[in-house]
Amino acid sequence: MPEDITSLLVMAVIALVVIWLVMFVVRKLIGIALIAAVVIGGFMVWQDPSLLRTAQDTAIGYYEHWRYGAPAENEGQRW
Repeated sequence: MPEDITSLLVMAVIALVVIWLVMFVVRKLIGIALIAAVVIGGFMVWQDPSLLRTAQDTAIGYYEHWRYGAPAENEGQRW
């Protein structure tokens, strides 16, 4: 640890800049990357009919499970 005041101030400024970058810039970049991944994934599902049907069946299954609870023993398998 440096003992002179100038080195301490420079280290403090560098630490603040790094914290600012992590708090704002990196967080926004991760958010943009997540949004891009969702958009690209949605486009891929929309263009492929078999993936679209699978996504629809999955969404319907999740909705039915949420709305009506767990299915009965013989209602669990659709195919």
